[in-house]
Amino acid sequence: MELRGQILIYTESGCKECMNTKTKLESLLLPYIEIDLVVYPDRRFEMENLTDRDTVPQIFFNDHHVGGYYDLIDLETSGQLDSFIDKVKNTPIPETAPRPPEVNANGNSTTGIALVKLENLLLKMANQGVLQSHRRILTVYHNSFHGRDLVAWLTGREMLSYQDALNTAGDMVQQGLIVHVTDPQHPFADSGQLFKVVGADFPSALNSGIAQGCTELSAVKISENLRKIMTSLSGRHITEEGYKVNYEGIKSDVEFAKFVMTAQSLQRVSLSGMSKQEKIAMFINIYNSLVVHGIVSRGAPSNHLVRYRFFNNVSYVIAGHNYSLNDIENGVLRANSKGMADFCKPFSAGDPRLSVALESPEPRIHFALNCASRGCPPIRFYSPDKLETQLNRATKSFLLSGGCVVNSETHQVSLSPILKWYKADFGKSESDMLRWVCGFISNTDEGRVLQELIDTKQFKIVWQGYDWSLNH
Repeated sequence: MELRGQILIYTESGCKECMNTKTKLESLLLPYIEIDLVVYPDRRFEMENLTDRDTVPQIFFNDHHVGGYYDLIDLETSGQLDSFIDKVKNTPIPETAPRPPEVNANGNSTTGIALVKLENLLLKMANQGVLQSHRRILTVYHNSFHGRDLVAWLTGREMLSYQDALNTAGDMVQQGLIVHVTDPQHPFADSGQLFKVVGADFPSALNSGIAQGCTELSAVKISENLRKIMTSLSGRHITEEGYKVNYEGIKSDVEFAKFVMTAQSLQRVSLSGMSKQEKIAMFINIYNSLVVHGIVSRGAPSNHLVRYRFFNNVSYVIAGHNYSLNDIENGVLRANSKGMADFCKPFSAGDPRLSVALESPEPRIHFALNCASRGCPPIRFYSPDKLETQLNRATKSFLLSGGCVVNSETHQVSLSPILKWYKADFGKSESDMLRWVCGFISNTDEGRVLQELIDTKQFKIVWQGYDWSLNH
């Protein structure tokens, strides 16, 4: 149906009434524009200001606010919806109507019908056996398919013309839904080339599956949105000082379901063009969130072996690649360094994730990452624009809260074993390590005593024990 005006809806990924609204509009053959507040969190204030409501969906026919899903159904039941449709068919978009989201990389607005159509096709592919597991030498690609098989399915089961089938498959590649198994830049082809569903070849990842939305997303925006959700959850289920977590409370909180849906968006973010501060803040926040998600979904590790598996297996798909907790900490934030119980580096030569890794380890992350144990630093969430201040504060706070205890009489320096496990990040010698520590506490009594011991070389390091019990 051609409209001179526009139908615009504010939604959130995972919202059932939002999906019902889109399905209803599609059944009426009404094209619409969607503003997903997970993708465009900065539009939330605008929606609340225009509607005086903070729930979704909110539907606009040009500049007329219809309301939510049940308001739309009431209009249809009462016979008033036809008049709204006639107005939006024949009346141009007024300047007072909400503006559409920014155009995507292809120069086209993402309309709801195009969005729903591609998502539905992907679900049909899964349900009708198009997606299979295929082996290439030593690698098994789950939820994959040959280009010619997708074309045959689109022309046969979906009854598209050959050219429409090629165009549809090409759209799925351009929108980041499917990708060549070895070359992300490879265009779609009606051939024996193997393609896969982005993110779905990592079924154990906690954000695996088909993500809502088709456009490539800004990693910075998604990271900020996850930070806001987790900060909100923290306010209700994590003590103010950040040391104790109510995991059962988080699990039953409706906002956690929103977090899970938002985490799926990480599958198709773009990591290119991120500043160092943006990358560090994002991966610290993802790590701390993923630990909580892992405990809520799979339970707390009960011993050292289970703990090792937990940190190597609990993962998210980010930008089409799988990142475990170990990959994030030691691969990305520690510049692809060996973990304390590992024989190899997380990323081998040729691993595409190497391009994401920092050029050198960032030592302060050890006082920002929380592994769900009582010996860990408290849970905090970080912002790129405040990162330096926040990391310095976190480091100083941890050291002065028992992480570094200096005895001037015995010359003993009692340190958290975190500094021992990752000693390579703090210098080449014990003196280097203590100088690094002293740099954060130099203006305190503890720091002044430590500096004197370093200068006279009359110190003895004693390693503290570590409390691995769950921080609940």
